[in-house]
Amino acid sequence: MRKKKRTGRSIVQDKNHKNMTHMKNQDEDHISKLPDAILDHILSLIPLKCAVSTSILSKRWKELWKTMWADTTTLDFCGKFATSDQSYHDTCDIINRFVHSHRRSTIDTFRLHLDCVPDIQEWVEFAVEKRVKEIDLDFTKSMYRLRKLPPRLFSCDSLTILKLSDCNLKLPLVFRGFSSLRVVHLTRVEIIQSSLERMLVYCPMLEDLALKSCSDFPMSEISAADLKNIKSCLLIGGCNWSANVGSFLSKLAHVQILTICQMMMHGFKVPGYENAPGNFPITLPDVIELQLEVLNIHSLSDFYDLLTNWNFPCLERLMVKWSPNSCLWSGRVQPSGCVFHCLKMIEMNGFYGDDKQMQMVTFFLEKAVKLDTIVLVTPKEGTEGYVRYDEASFGFLHEQLLLLPKASRNARVVIQEDERR
Repeated sequence: MRKKKRTGRSIVQDKNHKNMTHMKNQDEDHISKLPDAILDHILSLIPLKCAVSTSILSKRWKELWKTMWADTTTLDFCGKFATSDQSYHDTCDIINRFVHSHRRSTIDTFRLHLDCVPDIQEWVEFAVEKRVKEIDLDFTKSMYRLRKLPPRLFSCDSLTILKLSDCNLKLPLVFRGFSSLRVVHLTRVEIIQSSLERMLVYCPMLEDLALKSCSDFPMSEISAADLKNIKSCLLIGGCNWSANVGSFLSKLAHVQILTICQMMMHGFKVPGYENAPGNFPITLPDVIELQLEVLNIHSLSDFYDLLTNWNFPCLERLMVKWSPNSCLWSGRVQPSGCVFHCLKMIEMNGFYGDDKQMQMVTFFLEKAVKLDTIVLVTPKEGTEGYVRYDEASFGFLHEQLLLLPKASRNARVVIQEDERR
C-alpha cells in the first residue's frame, strides 16, 4: 500500500507535539526524582486536601502523601480544610483515608472543625486508641447539635486538653475522670451543673477553665475545694451566671488569669446585692492578668463597681475590649481610693478617642504607679460605627494623650491600628 505523503505542515506539527511531550516528561521527571525528604517538605507546606490531591499526578506521587501523614502526630481537620467546598462524602473519605493510613502508636492532637457528625464515633475512638493528648471538636457548622459525645472519649486517660463547641456534654454514670486533663474550653455547650461539678472533682490537674455561652445554672453552688487548682478562668455569656459570678469567682483562690465579659461584670455589685459575696472588698491575690469585654451602655458602671468591690493587688496586665457606639457614660463615679501598685501594661482594643474612653485612660495613668505602657488599639478601617482619624486629627489626639498627668514617669502611650484579620 502506498504511504500517504506527509506535508511540511504536518511534519512541523508532529515535531512540536514531540517537543511538548518531551518537555512535559522532563518536568515530571525533574520533580518526581527529587528525594523523598524534599517532596515530603513540599507536601507539608500545602493544605491537607491539596496534599491528598497530588496522588493523581503520577505513580511516584500516588502513595507519597500517605507516607508523610502516616507518621504525623497532629491531625488537624480545620482551617482551610474546614472551609473547602468539597462535598460531605468527599471530606469524610479524606479523613478516613488519613485515619486508616496512620501508623504511629500515639498522636498529640486531633482537631476537627466540621459537621461530619455521623462519623465522629470512629474518629474519636481512633484518637483515644492513639492515646491522644489534645482533642478539639467544633460542630458550629453542623445543622444539628451533637446530642451525645462518643462514650470512648470519657475513658481517655492520656487527655490533657479538651475543647468542645456546639454540642452536649453529659458525663456517663461511671466516670473515673481525666487524671492528666489540664485545660477545658467549652463554647455553646449544653452541660448540667452535676456534670461540671464531677469534672472539677475528678480532674485533679485542671488549671484552665473557659466557659463561653454555655448552659445556665447556679455557679455559686460549686464547691471552693473543686476550684483550688484553677489558674486561668474565662467566663463569657450565660445570662443567669451573672447573678452569682461574684460568689463563684471569690472561690478561685489561686486564679492568675481572669477573663470576663460585661454581662459577668454585672454580678460584681456593691454590698447588699442578693447574690454578691458578703464581705467587701473581695481579694483575688494571685491575679496577674485581667481581660474585660465591654459590651453595652452599663459597662462603665459595672467596670467601676468591679474596681470598687474587688481587689487585685498583684495585677500586672489589663486588657479592655470596647465595642463601637456602646461606651455611653452611665454616671458612675470613678473609685477614688483605687491604686494599682503592680500594673505595668494596659491594652485597650476598640479605642476611638471619645470622652468616656479618654476619662478611663486618664484614670489609669493617674492610678497605675508602675505603668510601663498603655497601648490604645484603634479599630480597622471600615469597622461599623467607627470614623477613621485623618493624619491631623490623629496627631492632635496623640498630643492630648501625651499631656495627660501620669503617676509613673516611665509610662508610654502608644496608639496603633488593629492589625488582626
